[in-house]
Amino acid sequence: MLALIGSPRKGGNTDIMADRVLKGTEDSGATTSKIYLDDYHVRPIGEVCDNTRMRDDPRSDDDFVGLLEQFLESDIIVFSTPVYWQGPSAQMKCFLDRMSSYYNRSPYRERFDGKGYIVLCAFGRKDPEHGEWITAPMKLTVEVLRGRYLGDVRASVYEKGKVLQKTDILQRCYDLGKKAVEVMAGNV
Repeated sequence: MLALIGSPRKGGNTDIMADRVLKGTEDSGATTSKIYLDDYHVRPIGEVCDNTRMRDDPRSDDDFVGLLEQFLESDIIVFSTPVYWQGPSAQMKCFLDRMSSYYNRSPYRERFDGKGYIVLCAFGRKDPEHGEWITAPMKLTVEVLRGRYLGDVRASVYEKGKVLQKTDILQRCYDLGKKAVEVMAGNV
């Protein structure tokens, strides 16, 4: 399992939530790793052609290709990001946009197929629907990537680390990590 952390805040709510998912995964016997996207230089997508099977990545000289390789080597991906202005963080958005130059062309296409995806998000608004700014488009992204949406956890928390006081959220994250391993192993 690979967790991609979209927040620049290490130790923040989405980081803590991802740690709980990873712990559930590890307790199920799977290996895990975590990447803070903010630690890498990933430029926004450049001009690309309309046909995704013929796209080139004009900005492949940054850190994205190395991150993509780690992504492609993982069976389960965790996208963990706060809601920023009705969408994911810029770090997560750049990563997602750049995948459009790879997901549908050889030799990458087959390596995207069949992955499991978990989505975690934190937001400052009280209404839980605010998390749909992340989960709704991510469900479509998973479909485009020919993957399996394993679930999501949304947390209405604003202050850094506040999610530590939400034991129900942390338990749901842990349980989702365990369930993800079972589902991808074909045990559910």
